[in-house]
Amino acid sequence: MKKFFLLSLFVLASASVGLAQGSNDYHKWDIYGGYSLGRFESNVNSASFTGFGSTQTFTNLCSTATGDMLGPNFQKFLCTRRNFNGVEGAVAYNVSKYVGVAGDFTAHFKSQTYVDKFTPPGVTQTISNDERLYNVLGGIQIKDNRASKRFKPFAHALVGFARYTNRQAQTLDLFPASNFVIEDRETSFAMKLGGGLDIRAGKRIDIRVIQIDYNPVFAGNRRAQSISGPFNPVNFTGKTSNNFTIGVGIVIH
Repeated sequence: MKKFFLLSLFVLASASVGLAQGSNDYHKWDIYGGYSLGRFESNVNSASFTGFGSTQTFTNLCSTATGDMLGPNFQKFLCTRRNFNGVEGAVAYNVSKYVGVAGDFTAHFKSQTYVDKFTPPGVTQTISNDERLYNVLGGIQIKDNRASKRFKPFAHALVGFARYTNRQAQTLDLFPASNFVIEDRETSFAMKLGGGLDIRAGKRIDIRVIQIDYNPVFAGNRRAQSISGPFNPVNFTGKTSNNFTIGVGIVIH
């Protein structure tokens, strides 16, 4: 019994040492911050404007006929994927060497002006957009978090919500009565699926050399707020915007 008791103590002590070493051979926390380039597309499927006693609806927003009415340059806002500059911050708590629970925040910004000239009647249309897209997401990160590891590829799957805002102003030089300012605001379910590569640069610092994510945002139907001008209401039907982000930055443990 004495030998068994001593052996049991030895096994428990060895296990305790092993667990202590195991808990110290990988990083418990990843704290990331960096630059993010967003490649985003419009979340508007159709639009209707009510004013001057009638309602005009635009459904096939990317057709040539719609471009002739809205302006081919402004049509790019609705029908092309555009670059947004932004920042990203993320925190992951690693519950094991390979699995972590992650929270992620991104903020992207875009200000752009589109000018179209319609001849006849020779009117110049100027439309300015000031856009913001915020993502707040959480989920799982898969990564080899061993402190001795130099190259650390990772993948994550995150879900949460996105908040989109756009302040849009239209100016027509020959028809100032049609000038307007509206604000489009939409909070939607969003996801982020992707990954990247971290490279150890020090005991507590990694360089995130690349992160690529698919970031779909599932926008719904909504009514824009009319700030000024003759159009009220202004309604949009939403669609899923299939967005992508590319990022670089620093990870601190």
